[in-house]
Amino acid sequence: MSYYEYGKTEEYLLSLLPASVAPGLEAVRREAEEAGVPVISETGAQLLRLVTLMVRPRRILEIGTGTGYSGLIMLENSRARLYTIDFDAVAVDAAARNFRDFGMSRRAEIFEGDATDVLPMIEGSFDLIFLDGPKGRYHEFLPYLIGLMPSGGTLLCDNVLYSGRMSGERPVPRSKRTIADRLDLFMKAVTTDPRLVTSVLPVGDGMSLSVRIK
Repeated sequence: MSYYEYGKTEEYLLSLLPASVAPGLEAVRREAEEAGVPVISETGAQLLRLVTLMVRPRRILEIGTGTGYSGLIMLENSRARLYTIDFDAVAVDAAARNFRDFGMSRRAEIFEGDATDVLPMIEGSFDLIFLDGPKGRYHEFLPYLIGLMPSGGTLLCDNVLYSGRMSGERPVPRSKRTIADRLDLFMKAVTTDPRLVTSVLPVGDGMSLSVRIK
């Protein structure tokens, strides 16, 4: 099951990828798709892998654990310790099992709960933060995330173009209007905050990439 409605640009980008971005993790990806748990697009996974390799983080924070697929990509491409948050108990159990099966349990700490409650309790700074939680709450998380980033820290956010709805390419149904409005608040904040330099990339469902400069 795919959560992404691909246009021709994304189809072209997919054609440029290897058969699998993370061959050893295909079973984890399939598990998420079969369970109906949202999982990062394949082009997004390639960008996540690239950013991890470039940043070479020591500490990573992730909002939106899912079944552990994106977390494993970051762990396999760094020596970092991962702190990951998710409110879905079933997904958290699956992620814990997958981290254990891939020998990553000692480097991964899972927090089960609402990120709004967990983030204020987290201490220290993070070289890399991956935001892949509820889109309608990104603007709530942003102030906390910036506070956890050192100068030079990197923030990568998934699903920011909302399948073309943010640009007007696709209409926003009434049932999704609140999410789109809140996501627009986040997009304006993350692209104008003077502490960040941000670029928005039309990869997968859209990803924003920010670096803290002050």
